[in-house]
Amino acid sequence: MFTGYNSGLTNLGSRSWALTEDQLHLCDAVQRFARKRLTPMLTQFTTPEHWDETVRLAGELDLGTMILPVHRDGLGVDHSDLYLVVQQFATGPLERAAELTLSAPALMALREHDALDCLPVREIRDYFNGSASVSLAIPGNRAGTAWILQRHADAPLLLVRESADGRCLLVLVAPHELHRVVQRRIRIATLQALGLEQIALDSAALELCPPIPCGTEIVRTLLAETGFYLCALLVGTMQQSVAFAFEHAATRHSFRKPLATHQLVATRLADMLIAAQGSQLFLWAVAAHGASASDMLIRQLLRHVATEAMDVSRELVQICGGHGYVEGLPPAGHFQTIPHFALLLAQTETALGQCMSSSRPIPDRAHP
Repeated sequence: MFTGYNSGLTNLGSRSWALTEDQLHLCDAVQRFARKRLTPMLTQFTTPEHWDETVRLAGELDLGTMILPVHRDGLGVDHSDLYLVVQQFATGPLERAAELTLSAPALMALREHDALDCLPVREIRDYFNGSASVSLAIPGNRAGTAWILQRHADAPLLLVRESADGRCLLVLVAPHELHRVVQRRIRIATLQALGLEQIALDSAALELCPPIPCGTEIVRTLLAETGFYLCALLVGTMQQSVAFAFEHAATRHSFRKPLATHQLVATRLADMLIAAQGSQLFLWAVAAHGASASDMLIRQLLRHVATEAMDVSRELVQICGGHGYVEGLPPAGHFQTIPHFALLLAQTETALGQCMSSSRPIPDRAHP
């Protein structure tokens, strides 16, 4: 599965793939929350009141404190720990997991460069209790465009622009500047409370937004964190899909035998399990190095997870047959939402390659 990957990671044999005690404590509370509040949403209708209570309880998990650096009274969790936690949210609907954790990659990138104070909302817990968010923004294939996933229409954007000397800079577009900077919005999909949009930017207005004073490296950091975050969501969904497939194959019968006893079904189940577990280990290995991992390795990870997530989703529907695409069941929900997140992941991989390999952050020519 990993043939040809030049990971650049040393001493992998000495790394422990077992969860540490601290990691277990971080995951336990989130797992209990996800099992009780999120997993039932895969098969049950959710009222607005129930979701509001879920958001409130998610805020009590205090993900913001996990992200805050130690010198600001936070836990300063590392990349692998944080995205292991994010992964647990995806045991429920993918779009709900994203809604609860949408600000995580931006906050992690700003933390890495000690730039959290540039945000308009200073209380970090507000980014995880539904009060505020930072939209996910990824450079588009053409100059002056971007893909965004947003929870609040007035949420700030972290956008990439080119300086006069050709450097790639990151700017924060504050809520009151959005109407000047964003010329046009094209809604691609509505995922519960989230909106996936492609936007066109006013270059002149974007020039007036001051860059975050962290140099060009913060752009790479943000793209890497965005990729890790999307990978964590998709890996969590893949694992939930595998669990559903195994349960379905054990309880459904064909020719008077459980589906799982048929060789073709068993082979597909094994392929799904290998894809999910392999993707998790790959993410864990790369995220442990954070943005210091090589560009090539990060891009390999993003391509790998996007492809495997789509494959697992398709296999799940095929294993479950017509029953698998009944509206409201996990196979249907995953089959409908995973492509949108895989698209964002593929776009992140492209943007990372373009921004790091060219003096221009976004080429004028469209990607084929």
